[in-house]
Amino acid sequence: MSRYELHVISNGKLAWKDLAAVAARIHPYVTAIHIREKTKPMDEIFIGIQDLLEKGVPARSLYINGFPWMADAAGLGGLHLPESSPQLLMIRESSQSVQRTGVSVHSMEEAVKRESEGADYVLYGHIFATKSKLGVPPRGLEQLRKVAGQVAIPVIAIGGITPEKVRPVLEAGAAGIAVMSGIWEAADPVETVKAYIRELQSVQPEEIRGERYEAYE
Repeated sequence: MSRYELHVISNGKLAWKDLAAVAARIHPYVTAIHIREKTKPMDEIFIGIQDLLEKGVPARSLYINGFPWMADAAGLGGLHLPESSPQLLMIRESSQSVQRTGVSVHSMEEAVKRESEGADYVLYGHIFATKSKLGVPPRGLEQLRKVAGQVAIPVIAIGGITPEKVRPVLEAGAAGIAVMSGIWEAADPVETVKAYIRELQSVQPEEIRGERYEAYE
């Protein structure tokens, strides 16, 4: 397992059986599989979570986007929240068994605020241009560097990150990456995940720190 994190986020396009089939194959290699199904009703999502668990995906590997009660009821490893969520202290009271709580952020100020509330990590992006954000300028590596420099918790970068772009993202201070369609829609999701893992493993934290120090000399 890489020292850096790899989060795989569902894209809302797959049937549950297809999502579960891919998740069952990739979970040994990734940090987390996020269930982010904005267009599906709540009861369907809960049934889908049960299907994933029955297919052998460990609860600790599953993060639910929204629905704190669902994360707690299913004993999931993580709860991920949108930037618009209220203070985390209020939410944690209904999801006390969840191991990690993360929040999507789009600014340095929001990242600092969520860290002060007790977030275990923040998801920041989009870093590069992506089809899911057409017409919206990417935030880029320099903004990622500023965010990562202001918080001590892991910053997970998202948005247009291909295996070839992993190294510069880590060099900018990210503790890991998040990928959506690039994995779910790949011809071979397992091999694609392995390509990301190879890039994550090829970068040593000590190497990144050394490059940062040299940049300030």
